[in-house]
Amino acid sequence: MLQQSVFSIESLFSLFKQNMTEIELRQALKNIEDSNLLLRLENDIFERYLARRDPGSLQKIAQILETAKRIQKIALQHVRTTSVISATGNLVSVSDKESVSVANVQSGSQHVTPSLLTAETPTGEAKIPFVYRIEMVNTEIRELKRAIIKFEQTFVKRRIHLRAQLEENQISIHEICKSREDFEENVVQKGFDSITGKMSADKFIRFIEEWLKTIDIVTEKIRLKVATIKCQIRKVTLQLNQRKEVGEALRAVDFEQLRIENRICVQKIDEKNQHLLEMKKIAGRYSIALSKHKEKVEGLILTMNEVKTKIVSKSQELVKLQSEQIATKAEIKKTEKRIKSMTVLMNKFKVPNAVEFIKMRMKLQELQRIRKQLSRQRDIQRAAIKFRK
Repeated sequence: MLQQSVFSIESLFSLFKQNMTEIELRQALKNIEDSNLLLRLENDIFERYLARRDPGSLQKIAQILETAKRIQKIALQHVRTTSVISATGNLVSVSDKESVSVANVQSGSQHVTPSLLTAETPTGEAKIPFVYRIEMVNTEIRELKRAIIKFEQTFVKRRIHLRAQLEENQISIHEICKSREDFEENVVQKGFDSITGKMSADKFIRFIEEWLKTIDIVTEKIRLKVATIKCQIRKVTLQLNQRKEVGEALRAVDFEQLRIENRICVQKIDEKNQHLLEMKKIAGRYSIALSKHKEKVEGLILTMNEVKTKIVSKSQELVKLQSEQIATKAEIKKTEKRIKSMTVLMNKFKVPNAVEFIKMRMKLQELQRIRKQLSRQRDIQRAAIKFRK
């Protein structure tokens, strides 16, 4: 079971003699590491077991380990000096007679605990039987569980104590800050005399007396709280004792009846849960349908709003078109009247002869000339009249 008795030097060099591949070497190395880990765990359990049962044997085991280490160092030095590397790269180890194994030292552990180290392997190495191993493991597991439970209990108590101390410190800090603020406000600021430049002793004494009164009130409250907590602890302890007595008075029939009632309650709870799941499924289906109908209603509301806006716009356009229609009807009537008058004129109109048109044109020019002359004479007469005046 010792860590130094994992593999001998011959077993390590035999791996290189077998011309193993890299994957096989890695697998072998992994197996060696796993076996080393298991042996370390076994050694740890064995050391704990011996530390509680036979502490003196640990010293003997330590001496054996030191001798095994020295022998291994000597063997390694001897192998390094005697090993020869061939041209092909193969490693030639020393012969079996010259190689030194630690198995001879391991047999010395038989003198430590003769009650445990009774079984031997074919190579002559002492091994602990599986029965004793299982017993040691079970005892160590029990001890570890007890230690863990004890540690948890102490940790819980320590945590509660530290939490109480923390709360106490927080309360004291809060009270100190509050008292300091009251002192600065009532004594330092208000009690300061500007004439003498000193604080008033009466206000200081009054403040101290009020502070002592508040301390007495707080201590009384804490005392009452502690007394109520002690009463609650007594009640709880009495209830626990009563429950223990009742538990001792109970019989197996009562527990069987409780088990049957619990089974019935569990069945009822399962039925209720199944019914609740069915109702949830139904509610989920209806909620999905409701959401779909809501989406449809929202789409219809949107289309209805669009239609309403279109109707309003169309009605406005209709009003505009009606006003335009009235205006166009009036214009049509006016144009019809004009057309009628123009048709009448066109029907009555007769084209004159060219000679007559020329004569009429000449008469018009003559009349225009006469009008110009008369207008000039009139202007001359007006100017003469103004001059005479």
